Amino acid sequence: MWTWLRALVLVVCAVSSAACSRPSDPRVLRLGYFPNLTHAPALTGVASGRFARALGVVRLETRVFNAGPAAVEALLAGALDAAYVGPMPAVAGHLRTHGRALRVVAGAASGGALFVVRRGAGIHGAGDLHGKRIATPQLGGTQDLALRRWLRANGLAPQESGGDVRVVPMENASALALLRQGALDGAWVPEPWAARLVAEADAEVLLDERDLWPGRTFATTVLVARLRYLREARSNVAALVRANAAEVAWITAHPAEAPLAANAAIGSLSGRALAPEVLRVAWSRIDFTTDPQRASLAANARSGQALGLLPTGSVDDLVMTVEGAP
Repeated sequence: MWTWLRALVLVVCAVSSAACSRPSDPRVLRLGYFPNLTHAPALTGVASGRFARALGVVRLETRVFNAGPAAVEALLAGALDAAYVGPMPAVAGHLRTHGRALRVVAGAASGGALFVVRRGAGIHGAGDLHGKRIATPQLGGTQDLALRRWLRANGLAPQESGGDVRVVPMENASALALLRQGALDGAWVPEPWAARLVAEADAEVLLDERDLWPGRTFATTVLVARLRYLREARSNVAALVRANAAEVAWITAHPAEAPLAANAAIGSLSGRALAPEVLRVAWSRIDFTTDPQRASLAANARSGQALGLLPTGSVDDLVMTVEGAP
């Protein structure tokens, strides 16, 4: 079992006690998100102060993560009240707590995930991946599952499953450095990292994940809330869902201003804004939507179960409509 899933199981054991049973503080909403373009509604909503204003007297506290499993662990441990994450961590958290811990309350982004490979690595298709070293942002994350699912569909497997493809979870910045050094052969990553790897590490796109999904749409980022917080501070979650919808609408209505605002937020959080061309290319691959993409959530659950990464169970009740929200 993956390291993060071991930690998640320990958290699950405490769902009915300790931190997970800690009473919610309705005066505060603690929100997690990533410095990725696929989290643009959170980036622009927090940086502009629009999220804080939407919550009124409720104090907004934020925490930045590198990938979804860590954010879900924090959510299940009672250290967060809501978070923007990928579908796989949301599905895993739901199934492993038997539906007692979290709910998806809105969508945020579709698309914006790609498999890029180092030029010179000799990778032109699935058959060239034997013995190669491929990175994903974190074990158990959405892109990690996408890579493993794709390998299986092409008759390949990671080393730990009897194959010869080395799947190496690491922070996206580390993947960039290792690709530059020639110590990594590829990576399945969200934007802006795919565009950065192409621009800064002599990589090329092998696969745009949109091409694997019906209609080229699938959940990349969803907004989840801790179930106990939902029950005890529902009006706060409703306000956050409304703020997310307003931010998605603002992004759609401001095609020139929105990417610049998201980029400025990334620069503030990471210490480095994206180059203009990287921003343009990465942004063009993402669609922002409040649709949680139920079908792709269910597909992630089925894939994780088929790969033996998730327990059996249904995600039919994973998505919740919050009263007072759109």
